[in-house]
Amino acid sequence: MRIPRLSVETTPTSVSLEYKDVSFESRDDNVLLKGWFIQGSNQISIIIVHGGFQNRVDDNVDTLGLARDLNKKGYSLLLFDLRGRGESEGTGRALSNIEKDIGGAFDFLRYSGYATDRIAIMGYCSGAASACIFASQEDIGALVLIGCFAEVRDMVISMATVRGIPGIFAEIFIPGLKLTTSFMYGYQVVNPIDVLSEVRCPIFFIHEEYDEFIPIGDMLRLFEESTHPENQFWEVDNTEHSQSYKNNPIEFIDRTTSFLESTLLIAV
Repeated sequence: MRIPRLSVETTPTSVSLEYKDVSFESRDDNVLLKGWFIQGSNQISIIIVHGGFQNRVDDNVDTLGLARDLNKKGYSLLLFDLRGRGESEGTGRALSNIEKDIGGAFDFLRYSGYATDRIAIMGYCSGAASACIFASQEDIGALVLIGCFAEVRDMVISMATVRGIPGIFAEIFIPGLKLTTSFMYGYQVVNPIDVLSEVRCPIFFIHEEYDEFIPIGDMLRLFEESTHPENQFWEVDNTEHSQSYKNNPIEFIDRTTSFLESTLLIAV
């Protein structure tokens, strides 16, 4: 479960963005988290939650290019490092405490003057799963979930298979892993599919055709479980895990901003 820390090697100035260095504490356990706030021209702010083994600068996603193009459309952005990643304090462990970190980012924006129904969260992979879990506990404006798994068990098996471990072996060890992580770290499994019915905001589900970790069946299950009338689903052709923006920047921005404009009622 331990995640190695990757250093933050660049800043938004590399894509000609003005920004502020910000810090805030996670909810409940007060871990100091670091990030960047990029001011936009409208009243909407988007929290970008990176995947488990990344930090706020994810070259696989191209988070800085994504932030630049969303900011051009008027959006404010909060990019931050989850605990134990980048410049944030604490210890990074897979699938652990991310909702607390998202809560800290959400509270930072609320205290900065953003209305809760004008805050959207965009999450990648485990960040998407955690964003979904967080939104089941809190009212937010909208969710954009890229490569979100339905159940932790299936994600573990999928990752093991990609790394050459037969799925049957991974499945055999899962009960022991659950017991060990619960005893040693207090980790309790929460599956996005089990809490999705409690998410009250609209959701944009994005799946990449060649995602080696998340099968389309997972995201279709999530899409079908969530019944909000403004939900949308996009299957991105010829694209690998988390690269929907990087491979299709114009279409990604057009579809995402169209979804946010229609669901958050932005005056355009």
